[in-house]
Amino acid sequence: MAAIDQAMVSKIMNTISPTGAAGIPGTWTALGASAMKVKLTSTASSASASGTEITGTGYTAGGTALANAVTASSAGSNITVPATTALSWTNGTGGAWSIQSFELTDSAALRVWFGNFTGAPVSVAAGNTFQIAVAGITLSMS
Repeated sequence: MAAIDQAMVSKIMNTISPTGAAGIPGTWTALGASAMKVKLTSTASSASASGTEITGTGYTAGGTALANAVTASSAGSNITVPATTALSWTNGTGGAWSIQSFELTDSAALRVWFGNFTGAPVSVAAGNTFQIAVAGITLSMS
């Protein structure tokens, strides 16, 4: 299950609380207008800090853009990512990738969600592919 970045928690809290002048709700600073991206990291992500992004042939620095919209949350339901197209990366470097976590960012690299993979780190040998299946990531708030 994914967790939410603490900076994003503050944005949400400030928007739905009387932080504005005269006790009105605060305002929302919009996320980037292009597709959100999934980044892979070699160190653990936490609520307050990004992990170290992996590097190498077969991986796009800054993350891979999602191709499709997900089903919106209704009545507090979870959201699953990716929607209809699995995400995959083939390690074209000389050594193994050590993948610890993913980070979901907006198009301007603002980190919104993160999650450490079960059994991490996941080792991906040169020539092998790492894939996140359709609905492989669950986003939730409680």
